Amino acid sequence: MNDQPFYEPLSARDAWFLYAERPQTPLDLGTVYVFEGEAQVPGGRGALGVEETIKERIHLVPRYRQRIHRVPLNLAHPVWVDDPNFDLGAHVRREVLPPPGDGAALRKLVMRILARPLDMRRPLWEMTIVTGLRGGRVVIVNRAHHAMVDGVSSVDILTLLLDTSPEPYTPEPPADDWKPRPTPTNWQLIRPMLWTFGPATRSRTKVPAIWNTTNLPWTGLLNVFHKLVTPRPDLFFNRKIGPQRTGRGLKVPLSAFKSLKDHFGCTVNDAVLAVVSEGLHRWFVGRGEKVPEKVRVFCPVSVRGDDARGRGGNQISGMVLELPTGNLTMEERLRRIKVTTGDLKRTRQAVAADKLAGLADWAPPTLLVLAGRLMSNPQAGANINVTNIPGPQFPLYSGGAQLLEVWPFAPLYPSMGLGVAIVSYNGDAYFGLTADPGIVPDVEQFTARLREAGAECAALATRS
Repeated sequence: MNDQPFYEPLSARDAWFLYAERPQTPLDLGTVYVFEGEAQVPGGRGALGVEETIKERIHLVPRYRQRIHRVPLNLAHPVWVDDPNFDLGAHVRREVLPPPGDGAALRKLVMRILARPLDMRRPLWEMTIVTGLRGGRVVIVNRAHHAMVDGVSSVDILTLLLDTSPEPYTPEPPADDWKPRPTPTNWQLIRPMLWTFGPATRSRTKVPAIWNTTNLPWTGLLNVFHKLVTPRPDLFFNRKIGPQRTGRGLKVPLSAFKSLKDHFGCTVNDAVLAVVSEGLHRWFVGRGEKVPEKVRVFCPVSVRGDDARGRGGNQISGMVLELPTGNLTMEERLRRIKVTTGDLKRTRQAVAADKLAGLADWAPPTLLVLAGRLMSNPQAGANINVTNIPGPQFPLYSGGAQLLEVWPFAPLYPSMGLGVAIVSYNGDAYFGLTADPGIVPDVEQFTARLREAGAECAALATRS
């Protein structure tokens, strides 16, 4: 039996999401999975049996049984340790919708779940199984803290819980029953810092990456600095947000975006951003607001290499771009977005932002804590967060029951009362809108304008 204490330090990027979190802005990623009610294979447990599926596979994802342990006085970043009191039942909850089990009741329940901060004394994830939905469908509301996963690695983790065919996959059980390893004492965490002046980990270089000027994306760095120091044009939803959440969903055929890609030589992401841009324009006009010519948008970008797939932790950077929201045709809007994103890719802004984020590994943790409390916003300088994650274009299953819909809901950051997340799955693009109802009481109107923009996108693809 190994009595050596176990701990794994968080990277500065992961720790930032802990430092920046506030009670009214929980920084966890929420996804709503809608399954058919019955398994397609005899004896299948269906989505209702997801707790048993997790029990069979949780040894493949050790992070799901680890909790955060903070170092005294923030002398170092928090560490992951095994949770000695881990109880799977505390992380898999069940809710029953009251009759008639309609979409409005489900939305209200989902937003109430997502607005509740995760318990920092436990592993930072939970699933809620929802039944009572009209048609007998089963819903799973999955939450995982941003410090634990990014968009890409969460997909990797879900492949351990979902199957590509109705016949479920049963992994080899672990050789031994799981036993939590001892938690280090505070002295054991602090002592190495008193004598070790070298890098904290083997993967950390002796010189911050940004100081290595070889092949450094200087143009991208200048663009990042410019966006950070240039004040954003605050919109009506850029105010201090409260703890309440509301949300809506919209489904658009992925084929419409792919047709635009083929006809206009843009990317699918460009087409998605054009729909968001058009939707914002129509929404501003309908509200009687002054329509800005541009809205500054933060778009997360994965910098995770193939060799890092399957590993937990955040390996995301991002691009800050200005969406054209003035009075334009959809063709002109798409053309401008294509030029803008092309310029950002050529200047390697996402790589530059990742280099800047790498500096955080060299900042004292106490400084990052202070920065997190002052800014509380890794996306400083943007009006809205738009996250687009490509998903599998084939059906997935849990316990033999097919996954029908996937609805993503990204966290709201301070002073961003509205956020948009998009994930593609099995031929459709699912838009998840999250808002603070005290700031954006008409998120359903924005959803309607996005729906109109999506229809115009599909019509344009047909005409072209």
